[in-house]
Amino acid sequence: MGRKSQPLSGIEIMKTQIRLKIGKIRYLNCLPFYFGLPEMLAAKGLEPEMSFFESYPAEINLAMQRGEIDVAPVSSLEYLQHQDDYLLLSDLAIGTRLFARSVLLLSKKKIEQLSGSVIALSRESLSSAGLVRILLAKKYDHRNTFELTDQDPEAMLQKYPAALVIGDQALFCQPKELIYKYDLGELWQSWTGKPFVFALWAVRKDFAVRHPELLKAFSEVLKENLLRNLADTEGLLKQALGIAPSDKRFCQMLGYLVNLQYTLDADMKEGVSRFFELAHEEGLAPAPQPLQFFE
Repeated sequence: MGRKSQPLSGIEIMKTQIRLKIGKIRYLNCLPFYFGLPEMLAAKGLEPEMSFFESYPAEINLAMQRGEIDVAPVSSLEYLQHQDDYLLLSDLAIGTRLFARSVLLLSKKKIEQLSGSVIALSRESLSSAGLVRILLAKKYDHRNTFELTDQDPEAMLQKYPAALVIGDQALFCQPKELIYKYDLGELWQSWTGKPFVFALWAVRKDFAVRHPELLKAFSEVLKENLLRNLADTEGLLKQALGIAPSDKRFCQMLGYLVNLQYTLDADMKEGVSRFFELAHEEGLAPAPQPLQFFE
């Protein structure tokens, strides 16, 4: 009988010349995943075998579909739409139990008055765009049409009565005119009583099957790095962004990161399952299957 195979060490993985291509979302909410990650990978002997592709969520989704990257925090709706192609890294997500702060519907009218309106959707988003459609149709019984546009809050509101804006532009948005700001995480929670999961860390199934040792090593370092950064969020902002507590944005950023949920616990799984059910009902995705994880 042959010898039982042993897990590869960092140096042994390096010798295989396998390269793991990682998607990197450029928003503030992903900072705890990525700050210090290359250095930690290097310390484990893994850094030479990793490369990063940085963009906004919808572009990361497309790169995963095309196989240009192997692992990334993809939009939760992206996972649902291609669930046969992906596995999830256990315990990792981006979500909120109360309010999101960086996922806003900006409107010149009260949301109750938006039925029949054309709504602008940031082309940077997928999950949040699906959430807008579901909330307007299911919670408010509205009938709307939607148009994808470049994300520019001022330009969007000049042309449309309401616009979905996400990421850092939403977090720091200060419109020149008085408008209504609706936090989609808060609307979802008040309606369903569940957290909302905007993104899930996923890996292409074909890569996971071919290179489980490398993926396992990366996943462990990613989780370790995340926990280290979340343990000192103030230090993270100071070191990563060079921002001082005296800066008026410091408290805003700190409160934002502390409010986010990065662990896919039982409540978060219930929230994402409810979102998947509604997305299927609205014709946005196939019927959901049980979540599949990389073990």
